[in-house]
Formats: sequence, C-alpha cells, structure tokens
Amino acid sequence: MSGTEYAIGRHCGVTFAGLKIASLVSLRKGEENVVQTLSRRFARKGFLFRLLREDEERLLVYVCHKERLEKYLFLPDVRAFLARFGYEYASAEEALEQLKCRMNGEFPHEIGVFLGYPLGDVCGFLRNPDGCILCGAWKVYENAGEAARMFERFRRCSACICRHMDRGRALTQIFNVG
Repeated sequence: MSGTEYAIGRHCGVTFAGLKIASLVSLRKGEENVVQTLSRRFARKGFLFRLLREDEERLLVYVCHKERLEKYLFLPDVRAFLARFGYEYASAEEALEQLKCRMNGEFPHEIGVFLGYPLGDVCGFLRNPDGCILCGAWKVYENAGEAARMFERFRRCSACICRHMDRGRALTQIFNVG
C-alpha cells in the first residue's frame, strides 16, 4: 500500500465509515493516480474527492459523502451562515467550488461547516478562537461531552482502520468498494 493510500485511510477513514460528513488530507505530490483511483472507486458509495489547493510539493484533498454534505449545506442556519461569507449555491458542488476559490492563503474559517463541524462551534471559533472548552478534531465551544464522545469514536475508528491497513488490507477492501 502506498503512503498516499495510508494517509487517506488515516485521515479520511472516519468519513468513509460514516462518522463524519467530510475530511481533509494533505498529501505529497506524485501519487495523484492513487487519489484518482480511490476517487473513482469510492464514488460508487457516494463519496466525492476534490482538490482544494495545490502547491509545488503538496495537495490538499477534501473527501466528503456528497449526499450528507448536501443535506447539511442546505440546512437553513448553515445556508444563512455561509451567505454571510458570500456563498450562493444550488448544489454542494457549487459551494465546494466557491470554497476552493477562497483557499488562497489562509484557510477560510467557514471550512469547518464543509467538514460538518457543529455550526455553534464554527461560530464560537469566529467569535473567540482561544475560548474553546475542548480541543480535538475541532475546537469545541458548546456540548463538550457530546464532542468528547465523538472524538473518542473518531479515535477508535481511525485506529481500527490503521490496524487493517498495517495488516495489508487496502482501503477498497476495508470499505468494500472493489
């Protein structure tokens, strides 16, 4: 298994397992063919791979479950929040294209919404980046107990996926996407 496939499994496995709407992974350039192959195979199960940023050495790849992202982005509160940043979209893919355009320089803070983070936590970060009550997969400003349980589920899931990969199983085998 390539280092690229392992990195995708480690960082995006919780998305493939259905625990998160989306994940980001930073990859070294040179194995784009691995990303394209996994993208085609996982598309059969409703997953979308999008290149958000690229430089001379790295690729920033966004992986989401398209249907779940679509539902989340069209929640009235989420849509109103993104409208404050100038997002106008009729589909998740249109919203992702707008996010990609905003990925020059620093990460746009609204990226948390695209990763499925609770809207209250994304807003909390914007109000007071240093005032979180828990730090894990994201900075938490509300519902710390629920977030802590979710972070533990992420940790266990990722560890399980990594164990399978360490034993030589490909992501396509682990998630039965042939």
